[in-house]
Amino acid sequence: MKKLSIYTFLVAAVLFTGCSQKEVEVSGADNSESALNNIDNSNIQNEVVNDSLVESSDNGYYYMINGKKELIQNIYFGFDKYSLTTEMKNVAKENASKLSGVQAGTTIKVEGNCDEWGTDEYNYALGLKRAKIVKDTLVMDGVDENAIKVVSFGESNPVCTEKNSTCWQKNRRSEHKLVK
Repeated sequence: MKKLSIYTFLVAAVLFTGCSQKEVEVSGADNSESALNNIDNSNIQNEVVNDSLVESSDNGYYYMINGKKELIQNIYFGFDKYSLTTEMKNVAKENASKLSGVQAGTTIKVEGNCDEWGTDEYNYALGLKRAKIVKDTLVMDGVDENAIKVVSFGESNPVCTEKNSTCWQKNRRSEHKLVK
């Protein structure tokens, strides 16, 4: 009878004790109020894409900037990475030189995206790190920090849904959108 009581107590303890809440941490991210104001996942779908959007391509978006059709290229990342390779730093520099000419009042939305590997929470945090590193690079290369918002879509915005490494690589990206 004593063993039954102990087992009953242990089962009840396991059932009524919840798992600890794990908080997603973005290491190296500035958690100040001003940085958090630039991170906005609300009403993402309700934003109006700027009239300067001409067309999309497999590698980015064409916008009319200062009367010229300019390709703003996507930035791609390695598996489980949010640092920029030398090649992607050069792409970010090119994007910055083009984006520094956007009209006042235009917001540059940097969208961080991930492949399907990892938990939702992990991928949202990773997407945010990717968007933030791209924002920091744009700012270092002359784009106004106040004109840039970062958002993470995690794995919820794939451009490719096939189950292979080429497709997953396409989803590990950061995109630039000009919005009103």
